[in-house]
Amino acid sequence: MLIDELEKGLDSPDEEIRMQAVGRLVDVSFMPEILPALKKAMADTSWRVRKSAINIAAAFQDEKALRSILALMVDSLHSEDNAGLRNSAVEGLTMLGRKAIPYLIKNLNDNDHDVRKFIVDTIGEIWANKDFHGADALSGEEQSVVDELIKATRDADENVRLSAIEALGKIGSQKAVNILLSIVEEGDAALKFTALEALGNIGRPVPMDGVYNVLSDRLLRRAAYDLIGKVGGLEALPYLLDGLKESSTSIREAAIVAVKRIAVSRGLSRLQIASSFLQLNPLTIEKIAASLESHDLNIKSGAVFILSLFDRRETALHLIKALGFDEIADEAKLALIRMGDKGLDVLIDAYPRQSENVRGILCNILGEIGSRKAENILFRALKDNYGHVRSSAAVAIAKVNTERAIPEIVNLLEDEFDDVRDAAVDALCLVEDNLKETVISAVLPLLSTADPSTREKVIILLGRIGGEEGIERLRLAIKDDSPAVRKAAVLAIEGMGDERYVQDIVLALADEDREVRLAAVKALGNTASREAVDSLLLTLKNEDEDDIWVKVASVESLGRIGQKDVVKAIRELVDKEEGILVIAAIEALGRIAVKEHKVAEEVRPLIARCISHNDAEVVKAAVDVLGKIGKDDIVSAVLPLLEHPNWDVRTHVVDVLSEEKTPFVRNCLEARFRIETDELVRHRILEALKGQ
Repeated sequence: MLIDELEKGLDSPDEEIRMQAVGRLVDVSFMPEILPALKKAMADTSWRVRKSAINIAAAFQDEKALRSILALMVDSLHSEDNAGLRNSAVEGLTMLGRKAIPYLIKNLNDNDHDVRKFIVDTIGEIWANKDFHGADALSGEEQSVVDELIKATRDADENVRLSAIEALGKIGSQKAVNILLSIVEEGDAALKFTALEALGNIGRPVPMDGVYNVLSDRLLRRAAYDLIGKVGGLEALPYLLDGLKESSTSIREAAIVAVKRIAVSRGLSRLQIASSFLQLNPLTIEKIAASLESHDLNIKSGAVFILSLFDRRETALHLIKALGFDEIADEAKLALIRMGDKGLDVLIDAYPRQSENVRGILCNILGEIGSRKAENILFRALKDNYGHVRSSAAVAIAKVNTERAIPEIVNLLEDEFDDVRDAAVDALCLVEDNLKETVISAVLPLLSTADPSTREKVIILLGRIGGEEGIERLRLAIKDDSPAVRKAAVLAIEGMGDERYVQDIVLALADEDREVRLAAVKALGNTASREAVDSLLLTLKNEDEDDIWVKVASVESLGRIGQKDVVKAIRELVDKEEGILVIAAIEALGRIAVKEHKVAEEVRPLIARCISHNDAEVVKAAVDVLGKIGKDDIVSAVLPLLEHPNWDVRTHVVDVLSEEKTPFVRNCLEARFRIETDELVRHRILEALKGQ
């Protein structure tokens, strides 16, 4: 492509034309003449054009091209009037990775302090992206990078110095740690602050004396507490105690976060921490509790953790308040459960004044504590105006006094809300074995109620708690007037896992309701009995079954059972017109073939034929299965699909080919990239090439 045509394309007001012009650079062998055009593309107003130019620039491999590209990108860092070009240069240099570092170091003495800062920032990003973080065994070249960054900490420009400190934090070598510690002890306030943050990013244990010393400087306390939380241990707790007493909210909250971090990372027990904080007075606890209102989840969570250390009335009240914040409600709930009987009176006393959401959580907590002192409030909660409170109360009271609660919970099986009825089922399933007959006797009359939803819940309950009488009622429910009840009966019988009752599920295959038939088909797929297989095969041949989804489910169930003698029947479906049925057949054959080598040999040609199907979803399913059972010839089988008219198929094929790390596949992907017009497919090819 001639350079003037490239320039003309990049001058077009049409973004797509500019994209095409940049894309054609893939076909051009590197020559210095393309550099102005490449720079122009990197400065384009469209992020898509800029991104494409960066990817192409970073793809050139030979040494001469690399030197020129690096020079172009470093030069572009001087573009004060075009932030897009500057950002493109930073992104491109970062993408080039370690190859860019020698050139960046060479330009670290640039006269422009902004350029020096960009270079330092880029070196840090490259190091972070390449997973060198924390490495001590550095090569000579890598050690020279550390040395240059150490020099940059003494740069005339403060922003460069700060960036160098941040970069050292990303490198994390012992030499970097030592320099950062010396800055903490000797630098000015800004450098010390950044060095503390950098040490926190490294996250490895360091000598703490210097860190504790900077706590005397109020401006550095927050950063110091952040670091202490990340690398400190049990010995840091007295210093954190001082932080919790701070009048400054930001400093105090840094200490709050640090306490929990140390406890979690060091595996400290609550007793170890609580013993260090016994002298916290009510006023300090109030200040800590105020942080429950913070917008920062780490702070809120830290506050809950500290409040949970004390079995005091005031901390229990604060933890109840924390139940009102969704992000920390679970932590506060666990803390109150752990407090147990010590906080019980506070919970019972506070209950009536809470919102409906908190009342529901308090019911859960009272149920877990399990004290009969909570009986009265839980029985009242069964009649709460809010359904989710009734739900929580049902399960809770079943844990506190099951026998007394049975009649009240059975009443909830007729509640107006489905989730309350579900909770009633869950609650009744908690009864001890000696009370199961009592439950069954209490719920059987409800099978005569006119409400099908109530009958459905009773059937679900009977399926879960068992019993001979319950099983017989389940079998009868297969003939209930309500499809929902019949479906529940099928699922309940399946859940018992007893092959004696497979015939009852088989009868449901003839049900007039599609959902019941679907449930029966899926249930049979989980039984794996001979009777189930024969019945499912009959379903496939049944001309009266006009619901495609029932046949699809039958195929899936046969594939799940995985017996070889069903292969013939499933094979016949591959030639059907309905794409969804063909997909189910392909996937079922693949599932069986993975387990049976002979089946794999038998069905591979049939599935390979499906990659020519006119339904793109069928093609994708065939490619997936071939990838599992035909690994040896997968490349030759799917390669022609890079020409498929459907972009989604092409993307799918690229993903499959990306797993094959061979020069041949790489060449094929590069060739496709040159002519591919769909932007999503092009992006996927570039991602695949990175992994080659």
